[in-house]
Amino acid sequence: MLYTTEGIAKMFAYGRWAQAKTLESLDPLSSEELNRKVGGSFGSIQATLAHVYGAEWVWLERWRGGSPRGLPESTEAWTLEDFRERWRPVEEAHRDFVAAQTADALARPLTYVNFAGKTLSYPLGDALMHVANHGTYHRGQIATMLRQLNHSPISTDYVRYLDAGSPA
Repeated sequence: MLYTTEGIAKMFAYGRWAQAKTLESLDPLSSEELNRKVGGSFGSIQATLAHVYGAEWVWLERWRGGSPRGLPESTEAWTLEDFRERWRPVEEAHRDFVAAQTADALARPLTYVNFAGKTLSYPLGDALMHVANHGTYHRGQIATMLRQLNHSPISTDYVRYLDAGSPA
C-alpha cells in the first residue's frame, strides 16, 4: 500500500494549512479582481475556489455513503469570508473522517455514482489521497492568477508547511 492512515491525515493537515495560506494571499484582492476572468481551469480565482470547495464537499458526502448529483449550492456571490466560514465544517469533517479510518478501511472499495450517472469504485485510500492532492493543483492555478493580477501568493510548498512546524 502506498499510504498509511497517518500519512493521509498529514496530507489533509497540510491541505488545511495550504488552503488557509492561499485564502490569506487573496485578502488584498478586490471583489472585481477575485471574479476577473484571467484563465485557468475555471477562469477566475472565485470560480476556482468554488470548484475546490465543491469537490471537497462532494467527496465528503461520497465517503459518508451518498452520491450527490451536483454541487451543494451556488457559490457565485461568495466572498472570501463566505468561503472561510463554509469550508471550516467541511475541513473538520474531513479531519474527523480520516482520523476514524484504519489500514483495513483504506483498502475497502468506495463506490458512488458520479454527476454523469456512472457508477465508479476506488479503494477508499485512493479516494482520500485524490482529495488531499486535488487542492494542490488548483492552489497552483490560483498562485498563477494572483501573479497575473500583480499580487504575490504566499508559498504553500509542502516544505514550507514542514518549516512552519506542520501545524494541524
